[in-house]
Amino acid sequence: MRKINTIVVLIVSLLLLVASTAWAFGEIRYPDRPLNLRKGRSAKTSWVGSLYPGQKVRIAFLEDGWVAVFEPGETRNSESAAVGYSNVKYLKREQTRVEPKPWGELVYTPRKLNVRSKPSVKGQKLATLQVMEHVKIDFPQDDWTMVFSPQATIRSEKNAIGYSSAKYFKPATESSMNKAGLGKEPVAAEQSVPAPIAVSEAVEVEDGQGQVGGSVAPPPAPVSVKTPKPWGDVLTVKRKVNIRKGRTSGSRYIRTLKPGEKVRVDFLKSGWYAVFNENELIRSESRAMGYALQSLIDGGPEEVVIPTKAMAAPSATKTATPTETSVASTKSTASQKKTMVIDRSKFSGAKRADPIPNKTAHGYQYRIIEKAETRQLGETWITVKVFLATKKLPSTTALKDFSTTLWRENKKANKNLAVLVYLPGMDLEDLAFGVTKFDNERMLEFWVRKATLFGTDFL
Repeated sequence: MRKINTIVVLIVSLLLLVASTAWAFGEIRYPDRPLNLRKGRSAKTSWVGSLYPGQKVRIAFLEDGWVAVFEPGETRNSESAAVGYSNVKYLKREQTRVEPKPWGELVYTPRKLNVRSKPSVKGQKLATLQVMEHVKIDFPQDDWTMVFSPQATIRSEKNAIGYSSAKYFKPATESSMNKAGLGKEPVAAEQSVPAPIAVSEAVEVEDGQGQVGGSVAPPPAPVSVKTPKPWGDVLTVKRKVNIRKGRTSGSRYIRTLKPGEKVRVDFLKSGWYAVFNENELIRSESRAMGYALQSLIDGGPEEVVIPTKAMAAPSATKTATPTETSVASTKSTASQKKTMVIDRSKFSGAKRADPIPNKTAHGYQYRIIEKAETRQLGETWITVKVFLATKKLPSTTALKDFSTTLWRENKKANKNLAVLVYLPGMDLEDLAFGVTKFDNERMLEFWVRKATLFGTDFL
């Protein structure tokens, strides 16, 4: 009997040991700087993602100074589950600095949607998203985007589930998350006075606050609730207004505001408002439901008053007498006089004329509109905005070659560079059509946004 008990104990111990090993493989580390993730164990392999300083990750499989990087909660002890590779000397056992960098967008699909192995309907089907399933998306490529688990913390192409068509996604809202069972439990709006504490119970008080002589402590003082400072403007919509994902009429449609509906607006830029729910308390653009044209939200006049014949200048062939002039003026004043109001906000988002190109590369005429240098999360970035004069939509290969040429001409040691390409007819203050990012040695990222071409001759 003892032998049987001993065997059972050994089996259970082994199972627990195996489970513990599976869960706790590798070790937790934290980058001490913005850190690139590579496809292989070398800085010469392709870029697949990035880590921000202080980001929690799991590492394992150390070889030649490089480690495989995993999500911190990963349990699969296999390199196939890694999201990339990094140099171990930049991954510390303790956090030295923390600079979070949000990424991706939380969305949901109102229909069943396939996830494929490549950005094409010809790609192999890897999974199927269910109705109202929430996911994170990033790395857009034409009309497709990479799909990630909503719990994903590491921005890496190797961390993606696959690709799906971007047009079928809608931004996640509090309502959509509640329907999917992801919403938080409601919190009581008014609870300034805690429940009374029984005298017989021992109460732990930090830092000596609330301690008095004797055995009975007075009830704690009510918690004061600070009233948020007012921000933005609350407006009543006077007409139907479409809300879009970005500050352009080509951005994805979200919903339509109805006349009489109240909203809060702020962050006016390029003639577009960020639109919030009327009762939104937090002033953060990330909490906006979308964007709408300022001219439509402000409710300028919809009709232009055309002068009537009586308001027109008198004919040169007839000279009115003083009496006739007085009578005509009186009649005009009484029955024809109208006030013409010019809504100047209508012109706030008007596009400017295309720049005149002054350089040539790869058969394209172009002009550098702006060149700026900024500091982002400890890294220096040079941003080059370029207008490309062309009547034909450039191919992906041509755009990469063109951007690489500009990178070689404008790069500086130990600085990253981003090339933003705009085409004729585009708003130069809005999103770029083509975006190419480089580090000091090679291209990191490339994508194009076809939606930015709405309203141009290309789309």
